[in-house]
Amino acid sequence: MNIQKFTQKSVEAINDCEKLAYEYGNQEIEQEHLLVALLRQEDGLIPKLIEKMEIQKEHFVDNAERHLAARVKVSGGQVYVGQDLNKVLVHAEDEAKAMGDEYVSVEHLFLCLIKYPNKAMKEIFKEYGITRERFLQALSTVRGNQRVVSDNPEATYDTLEK
Repeated sequence: MNIQKFTQKSVEAINDCEKLAYEYGNQEIEQEHLLVALLRQEDGLIPKLIEKMEIQKEHFVDNAERHLAARVKVSGGQVYVGQDLNKVLVHAEDEAKAMGDEYVSVEHLFLCLIKYPNKAMKEIFKEYGITRERFLQALSTVRGNQRVVSDNPEATYDTLEK
């Protein structure tokens, strides 16, 4: 995994995972941390796409945070990236390449959460009917045919929407 190939928002979300682990008292950083980090991003693409899929964002965020709060709590010790989250991070580069993108953006991370879900992600995505096809359809309305060729593509997406 080459972090230089991740967009600013992707790196921000990954860094926020560690903060969330400390906030929730988790030693293992997992997919739920990434989902909540992506959903909490101000002016982030993922919250916009959740709304584009006609999912009530506040309810979705609350549900994701409940799953995060249900994770095992451990005080002290080092935090580490769990196996399921690592799989998402590693395969996100493949997802970006498959879409013709030069950088790993938040949509690639989210697509990998859909493609390689742990038990909690399966439950959340099933409850809200989130599938790869539905997500890609929402993404195409925001992104169009643009490729991710910089580390800040969200600024370009915002311009497209206006």
